[in-house]
Amino acid sequence: MKRNILFVVDEKRMGGVSVLFETIISLMDISNYNIDLLVLHNNGEMFKNLPSSINIIYGSSYFEAIDYTMKEIIKKKSLKLLLKKIKVVLDMKTGHIENVIKKERKKILTKKYDVEIAFKDGFTALFTAFGDSKRKIHWLHYEYKKTNPNGKYDKLFKRILPTFDKIVAVSDNVKKCFNDIYHLDDKVIVIYNVVNGEKIIELSKEESNVLLDSNELNLVSVGRLHEMKGYDRLIDTIYKLKSDGIFDNVKLRIYGDGPLFESLNQKISDLKLTNDIFLMGSVMNPYKYIKNSDLFILSSIYEPFGLVIVESLTLGVPVLATLNSATDKLISNDYNGLIVENSLDGLYSGLKKIIENKEILKKYKNNLTNYFYDNNEQLNKIKQILD
Repeated sequence: MKRNILFVVDEKRMGGVSVLFETIISLMDISNYNIDLLVLHNNGEMFKNLPSSINIIYGSSYFEAIDYTMKEIIKKKSLKLLLKKIKVVLDMKTGHIENVIKKERKKILTKKYDVEIAFKDGFTALFTAFGDSKRKIHWLHYEYKKTNPNGKYDKLFKRILPTFDKIVAVSDNVKKCFNDIYHLDDKVIVIYNVVNGEKIIELSKEESNVLLDSNELNLVSVGRLHEMKGYDRLIDTIYKLKSDGIFDNVKLRIYGDGPLFESLNQKISDLKLTNDIFLMGSVMNPYKYIKNSDLFILSSIYEPFGLVIVESLTLGVPVLATLNSATDKLISNDYNGLIVENSLDGLYSGLKKIIENKEILKKYKNNLTNYFYDNNEQLNKIKQILD
């Protein structure tokens, strides 16, 4: 008999969590499972290419504001969203959220599940914990010492997290940071993110509508425009390189959207870098743009795993990355990429080294000819928690 599996996410905007879910589904043999995906708020553009066997369920109107910050709601000037957000906040603070979730689950879900996976940190954990599925799994994507998505409601989460049968961390450091706060060592296992290399390579073959000058060094970055991604200091790095006469015939294109889009765009304008740095907005297929670039930049202040590092290396594009949780496990330093100190100075010295010596980049690229990221061990671990 097929096992009933429920994955729970808060939204479907482009990001690491949604990409990871699609990748797991594309790589696993799912014939032994009835898989439902619950999207609490129908917001975003992902999950359009899932197999027809995956049943997508959407949450009730109660959850319409859970994936928005107060800043985003104020910017939208939506009284409706503001009131919904205030209601959720009050329910969380008073502890009434448990009864609300139990009531909403009855409206949304029509069957019982053998395994339920809260696939994103934060609110999805509450939704799953207050349910009645036989087995409960929570997936961690954050370094909790650097950014704790449980925030002001830590007391509530300390009550519900021990109810999970297993907690999955995407890197060893994510596991360590989480356990330093919640002390659930016996429940936490590490499963690195998986990558569908064949799909990425196929998508990268699509024709790009961005014309690149082969006489220039073309840098690329892909990510949500959020403080954690470090784009603010990357722009400062480019400004410093430009001021020192090092950034001639070099262009940086950043693909992604997020709350910092306008402020970053303004900063680029204020620093007179509009001919050097381009915010390209959100795209459904970033791989064709990565493939055509010379170097991928990951400037993150903190990055729990760095899925895009593996994606870039798979496409034969070297990566310059700040030192984070799993960077040193994904990049062979000074062989197929460069790991730099997690600071503006680190980004500056790393980019300066590559810009001034093009042979380094050629060496990295040549060393990626036979690059292969092995998913098998991680897929076996995922299968074990589903069976």
